[in-house]
Amino acid sequence: MSTFSPGAPPGTNGSPVFKDIDFSVADSSSSESIVRNADPLAVFVVTGASRGIGLEFVKQLVDRTKGTVVACCRSPESATVLQEFTAGLEDSSRVQIIALDVEDQKSIESAGSVIKDRFGRVDVLLNVAGILGDAKTTPGPERSLSKLDRDWFEKTMAVNLIGPVMLSKELAPLMMQRRKKKISPDEEQRAVAVIANLSARVGSISDNGMGGWYSYRMSKTALNQATRTMALELKRSSTWCIALHPGTTQTDLSKPFSSNVKEDKLFPVDFTVSQLLDIIDAMDEETSGGFYDWSGQALSF
Repeated sequence: MSTFSPGAPPGTNGSPVFKDIDFSVADSSSSESIVRNADPLAVFVVTGASRGIGLEFVKQLVDRTKGTVVACCRSPESATVLQEFTAGLEDSSRVQIIALDVEDQKSIESAGSVIKDRFGRVDVLLNVAGILGDAKTTPGPERSLSKLDRDWFEKTMAVNLIGPVMLSKELAPLMMQRRKKKISPDEEQRAVAVIANLSARVGSISDNGMGGWYSYRMSKTALNQATRTMALELKRSSTWCIALHPGTTQTDLSKPFSSNVKEDKLFPVDFTVSQLLDIIDAMDEETSGGFYDWSGQALSF
């Protein structure tokens, strides 16, 4: 449990169409998360798992749940911190490391096949992997139209938007479940599955009062649209979807831009992940498709 005390979250311009998260839902005896987290057969898939927020998701899921955590990263052989964490577990089989490059469609399909063959189901997909750039060694984030670079633009869309959506496509069939009918008298019903996409407040069109950060903003705006669209379709298969803004977190992604962030607005990674998992645990059907910040506040699209 993080001891960090955050400042109050900013409001949101425009009118959110979803309700705020009610965290008391997670404590209800009928909570989907209670069933999911206690299920030893549940499978939690995390992308970008070699560092930062993705790695912390892996660590906290091991503590919060009884199931298997599938840690996806581009180069498992060089993911030394992830490997060391897994090796140090009492039961190292709780974490399974799989190669995944979200820019490569063949890699996405291969990872999907491995997960299907090895586990046969997915209960939570956390699409964490993303890029922003530092505006020094990379063209982005672009502060002006004149700075747009096609290759960087396409790379940003591939990593932040296309990759998560295509992986969701691959794994969605493993999340669809016949929950209303038990196949056998001894079979326990599974909880509703969840796809959680890490978005960003700058993806909100109505909140855009400063401009700049072209490709990053657009990639997250499109990811929000994909999240809501998937939610409408997949609710028929008992799968919920949510877009999450983690806040400015102390990771490599935010490091180039964090020097002027107030102390109570720069979040330790363990605080951020704990907050986001609390939101996922408190989801219900009415919040599926929504866009939320780390505090559970509904954001306008």
